[in-house]
Amino acid sequence: MIKEVYKNIYTFQAVLPKSPLKATNIYIIKDRDKNLVLDTGYHTQETLDSMVAGLAELGLKISDTDLFITHMHADHSGLASDFKNAGCKVYASAVDGKIINDAANGSYWKLLYKLLDYFNVTGGEIMLEDHPGYLFQAPDEVDMDIVAPGDVIKTGEYEFEVINLKGHTPGHIGLYEKKHKIFFCGDTILETITPNITFWGFEEGDALGIYINTLLGLRKMDFDHVFSTHRDLVADHVKRIDEIIDHHILRLQEILDAMEEGVEYTIRDLSPRISWRIKADSWDDFPPAQKFFASGETMAHIDHMIKRGQVHMDEREGTLYFKKIRDRYDAQWLENR
Repeated sequence: MIKEVYKNIYTFQAVLPKSPLKATNIYIIKDRDKNLVLDTGYHTQETLDSMVAGLAELGLKISDTDLFITHMHADHSGLASDFKNAGCKVYASAVDGKIINDAANGSYWKLLYKLLDYFNVTGGEIMLEDHPGYLFQAPDEVDMDIVAPGDVIKTGEYEFEVINLKGHTPGHIGLYEKKHKIFFCGDTILETITPNITFWGFEEGDALGIYINTLLGLRKMDFDHVFSTHRDLVADHVKRIDEIIDHHILRLQEILDAMEEGVEYTIRDLSPRISWRIKADSWDDFPPAQKFFASGETMAHIDHMIKRGQVHMDEREGTLYFKKIRDRYDAQWLENR
């Protein structure tokens, strides 16, 4: 069911089959000349059907719109090829746009196996065919209209500035309309669940630290309407940002508490020791995809503490080993929010 959330701005849900997320919130900014859709859901027939049905409630077809992709995850970009093939512009950041296309041509997925070696997850515990990003990605490379922070996209009466939201992915972006205090935040701020922050490789830097700095910047901004892409809309962005940051501080300390003094651990050793909000009795009962997400999140937190001098890392034969240096996570850098 479609709902108007602001003048000429509508939302409905695109279904995500076989996903605990259930759906992606799709937003449409309606204009007489060219409408703008934000994000797509998976590349599946069920998702496409729900996209077509949602647009039809506004009297629109895919070909009547342009597409803005907030970030590269398949639940946000899976139908990018369908929009492009219908003659639409597809806006994306340079970084995440490249990842979407590298996933489509297969080169991106080599990183998956390198990470599994790093994490010491071996013996077929996680396979490429288990990963929803692989299963439901855009099937073809897309010629995108690349946008960068500071660029402006005009739609109807609105002038949206592209905002840098790096953290959840390396090239996550959003849209901000200053006059109306409207903010489309993608997965950067979610009201009832915490966005996954994963490890993207050492060349991408401290993903968790980058994400928290993004949140701290958003905390100072003036928003009246914050539209996120999963579940409930954000009621109070400052309150929710503080809750998310506090969650990560607790997670960082939990990891340190799980490590005994002088003992080395792999990510495979540590991930089962962390509390996860998932219906599973033990690590062995985790769905394989959830094991990958949990491993990546554990690594992002460990990498953050390596860079803050609280954990030591060694690499031996392609596997990473970690030993804690301090017992308490130092959160002083966050005191002046």
